Amino acid sequence: MEAHPIHRAKRENAMKHQKQLLTVIILLSALLLDACSFSVEVLSTPTSLPPTFTSLPPTATRTPVPITLVPPSATPTLISIRSDTLSMLEIFMSVDGGELPRSLAFTPDSAVLATAGGNDEDFAIRLWDVTSGQSLGTLDGHTGIVWGVAFSPDGQMLASVSSDKTAKIWDWRNKTLLKSLEFPGDAVSISFSPNGQTLAVGGVDSPQGQVQNAAVWTFSVGSWKPLLKLPEYIDITAMAYSPDGRWLVGGGTSRNVQVWRTSDGTSVFTLNHAHQVSKAAISPDGSTVTTATCATTVKNECTEGGIWLWSLPTGKLIQKLAGFPNVVESVAFSVDGSSLIAASRDGTLRVYTTSNYQPVFNATPPDGNGVLALSPDGGLLATGSNSGAVHIWKIVYRP
Repeated sequence: MEAHPIHRAKRENAMKHQKQLLTVIILLSALLLDACSFSVEVLSTPTSLPPTFTSLPPTATRTPVPITLVPPSATPTLISIRSDTLSMLEIFMSVDGGELPRSLAFTPDSAVLATAGGNDEDFAIRLWDVTSGQSLGTLDGHTGIVWGVAFSPDGQMLASVSSDKTAKIWDWRNKTLLKSLEFPGDAVSISFSPNGQTLAVGGVDSPQGQVQNAAVWTFSVGSWKPLLKLPEYIDITAMAYSPDGRWLVGGGTSRNVQVWRTSDGTSVFTLNHAHQVSKAAISPDGSTVTTATCATTVKNECTEGGIWLWSLPTGKLIQKLAGFPNVVESVAFSVDGSSLIAASRDGTLRVYTTSNYQPVFNATPPDGNGVLALSPDGGLLATGSNSGAVHIWKIVYRP
């Protein structure tokens, strides 16, 4: 049956419109493809992966750096100095420690090393970027030998003690003095408590009659108000906080090292030695105190240096280690507690494994003087020398 003419006409018109629309669509598609033409380049596969970079998000804000401050370089990931890596320990950098380095300290992030000392002059505290060896400037203000330096646990402050009878607290980044504390005699040792709330200073106190007194003074960080005074004798050459902050050991020149309870200043043990003690360190687990001393003397001259090991919980002597050519000046435990590092006045550097206290490393740095410091991350060791140089050691892997 033939469709109605009107219906047929409508159908023909509809078909005509569809053809016209299809033509328009084809023309537009061709124009668009021509305008947006592109090519694809096949990249060759690299032989090694390119470095990746992490950028700050667009909304992040940057803390402005003062133009006088040279920020330290990013510290690379280092192999930890421990008993199983000591065979690869070597000097990789030396920096200027001034007239005579007597104290070394790393920032908590291990990026900066402070060197201090002096003898007749040059009492500046020097700051070094340990990645590049670049100088970050000096802290000037002491007028006598700087015997000790210590960074606060948050890395914001550096504290120093000197024979000028002061302890100074610095904003080391901006090279400004925050506080100067005065004492009756030489200030010789200094340490922040592990929580950063207390500063301990050891040194010479006012004499009483014929007795040369010494003490450890503690202060509240920030207000610098005095908290406790812990009495000893002659001088405080050795001082260290336990990792949990419960105990403070100090003493040395009197041949005694006291173990004080930090909560109230009570002396709970006295560690008696045959000779004077240079330095003390406490193991990372808080179980052991090690003291640097002399093992043998002839006509009041130390002919053999030694290390004594003590139980911190009981105050009992555990073991004596000897065999150094001269008095042991410095001691430190590795971060994992597997090793005990010691240096004597003649420059001998020796490391013992703490599993049986057998020596596993021995070296004699050029013109060494027995001063050392281990970085908090355990990857760097700094040693001083009589020539003024400070040598920085690390584990160097050579496949």
